[in-house]
Amino acid sequence: MLAPDDLTQWTRHWLYEWGGANMDLFLSIQRALPNDWILLHEILSVVGSFWGAPGVVALMLVWQRMRGREGSIPFDVTLYRFALGLALGFIGAAIFKAVFALPRPFVLLGDAVYRAHSAPDSRYTMPSGHSVYAGVLAAALWPALGLAGRIGLLLFAAAVGWSRIVLGAHFPMDVIAGLVLGGACAAAAHPWARRLARSLPITGPRW
Repeated sequence: MLAPDDLTQWTRHWLYEWGGANMDLFLSIQRALPNDWILLHEILSVVGSFWGAPGVVALMLVWQRMRGREGSIPFDVTLYRFALGLALGFIGAAIFKAVFALPRPFVLLGDAVYRAHSAPDSRYTMPSGHSVYAGVLAAALWPALGLAGRIGLLLFAAAVGWSRIVLGAHFPMDVIAGLVLGGACAAAAHPWARRLARSLPITGPRW
């Protein structure tokens, strides 16, 4: 029978490190990208940051104004789902980072990290905060969009996560965990969003 410390190491080795594949994939992705493309990933990392949330809200309000009054309640639900999901997501991310305390790639690998352009916003790496944001955004907007919009959301979330690996800020597992956490938080926020939309409609009553 495994001792508690041995169980922790076993769990980390296979569920987080994937038996070493998590680190190998990180290094492969970093080294596969020509430096000429680095600006694109820096832009994706900026656009995919939670600092862009006010811009997303503004775009959603403009979108609703263009649509008119029709569908105002679903819009309110979408906006509340995004705001509440984002709050839950970053609370959850802070807890996970503190509990697992996994080091950033450049701390763990040192000079083996080919590229570390992005200054980390926290000491720990799991989950990726950018991916949490992208996951919340995708899950919050998903019900309100058609097929093309949903494909766009998936591509955006994947591109943001990919950029964080390329820039040396996160391992692949950090990105996956962030996307899953963000999506789960947006889904968990949905019942509260519906209640808020009924009691505090953003677009006013429908006539």
